[in-house]
Parts: sequence; structure tokens; C-alpha cells
Amino acid sequence: MKTKVSFIIPALNEEKRIAALIDNINQVDKNYDYEIIVSDGHSTDKTIEIAQKKGAIVVSDYSDAPKTIANGRNSGAETATGDLFIFCDADTVLKDPHNFLSEVFLVFRNNQIIGGAPRLSIFPDETILKDKIFHFLFNKIVQFSFTTKVPICGGQCQIVRAHSFREAGGYNINIVHGEDSDFFRRLRKIGKLHFFNNLVVYESPRRYRRFGYILLLMEGVYSLVYQQIFKKNVFKEWRRIERTSI
Repeated sequence: MKTKVSFIIPALNEEKRIAALIDNINQVDKNYDYEIIVSDGHSTDKTIEIAQKKGAIVVSDYSDAPKTIANGRNSGAETATGDLFIFCDADTVLKDPHNFLSEVFLVFRNNQIIGGAPRLSIFPDETILKDKIFHFLFNKIVQFSFTTKVPICGGQCQIVRAHSFREAGGYNINIVHGEDSDFFRRLRKIGKLHFFNNLVVYESPRRYRRFGYILLLMEGVYSLVYQQIFKKNVFKEWRRIERTSI
């Protein structure tokens, strides 16, 4: 039996980006068995219409749960039928979709590995020097953290075995910021994590352009430390960004 992969995309008003990601995923080798699930956070634009026309399965996130990215990911996972879950943010694309799954499957032959993440980079046509510096350092930190008991990992693209996702309890829907690292810390307790240095996922620079790397870095560290000490959110809601510049 073929291993099936579920690509799960949480989305809210992403009509400008969702088609590019779905088209990008559909470039993977057709010999693989995969599905694309868009977990919609009750969009008011054409996100749902576009995703359905592109052949994605569209589900709505749980309306009675907190409006967090974690809720969207969990809602998509509830519908997913794959053996592997690949969570992708709506404003990302895979650098090499044709060979992406072959590398993932090669690594996951090791049954001790239950989760992983690729390198991150900004879309090439939007990259500037500070993007390269930040992402180089960030990727190195993430890679090193995977060898420790306290991994950190952005949620732009996370890969996990379906049964391990369920065993770890999925994402914590009550965490507004840092739910991605929280999830990987719980995964680390039940298995090994792998950093896919040979895989790259491009992301939009919109958040970095709006707030800047220094502010986002300070907020990230503050949020993670606060959660570890006080076991609750320091931020009350996730700030959604439309524009890539002020």
C-alpha cells in the first residue's frame, strides 16, 4: 500500500496566494498519493471558491474554538486521511515540488523520525540582504535545536507522521503565538525530529516588511519565555498582514 500524504493549509482571506500554493503542490511527482486540504477560517473573500476550483478539499475550522492558526491546522488534520501530514502556510511554496516528497519519504524510512521541517527562505524575487542573513541564522538555530529537548520551529512548513500528530495531541488551539514550537517540543518527547537541509520552502516577506526582523525576534523570544514561565499567552491575537510594505 502506498503511503498517502495530506497537505494541510490553514487559510483566512488568502485569495491572492492560495492558488499559487495549490498549483505548486500539484507539481509533485504524480506517482505519489496525496491530497490537499484547505482549512478555511471563515474567509470573506474568494479563498474557498479558488481552492475548490483548484481541486482542494475545503473544510471550515471549528467555529466554537479559539480563532488561532492551531485551530485551523487541527481542523484540517481531522479531515486528513494521509499517513503523513505536511502543514503549509498559505503564503508559501515548495522550492522543488517534484523532488520534495522523495526526500521526505527517504528520511521517514527511519521509523524513529516522527517529524521534521525544511529550510526557510524568502521568495527569490523579493529577497534582500537582511532576509538572507536572518534566514541563514534562523535555519541554523532551528537545525541545532532539533538535537536538543527544546526544539523551536516556525509553522511555515511542518511535517509529521499522522499517528504521531494524534499521539502528541495536535496543536494547542489556545496558543496564539508559538504554537508551532510548542507542538514540536511535545513531538520531541515521543520521537526524533529531522531538519531537511536539502529542502527549501519559500515564504512571503510580508510580516518581516511590516514589523521588521528585530521587533519580530524580540516578540518571539518574549512570547516563548513567557509561555514557559507562566504557561499562558502574552499576545491575545495573531496579527494578520496583507501588505508586504508599509
